Amino acid sequence: MSSLRKNVNNGVYRTMVSTVKRILESIAESPKAPGDVVAETRLPRYLVLASMKCLEELGLIEPLYARGSYKIYVTTALGEIVLKEGNQALIQATRPAGEAGEATA
Repeated sequence: MSSLRKNVNNGVYRTMVSTVKRILESIAESPKAPGDVVAETRLPRYLVLASMKCLEELGLIEPLYARGSYKIYVTTALGEIVLKEGNQALIQATRPAGEAGEATA
């Protein structure tokens, strides 16, 4: 992999980790709807919605209340662990299988 590509990938991971961490911290404070997270973090709505969908798929957040398309989310036990253990746990939770940094057989 070229040096430029490694730097771009590093930048993407750092940005993703920073965004996910801000969203998780916001939801960990108190249950929130995506609009509340947008207002609190001042991140773009599309980024919060897409990130929250990914966080839900990863098992880091879950709906506390749902009615139609309206949902209020809370962090899961796994989400709390990721917040406590920091960026390394978050990177490992979000890195695709087979990426560098994981043990291979």
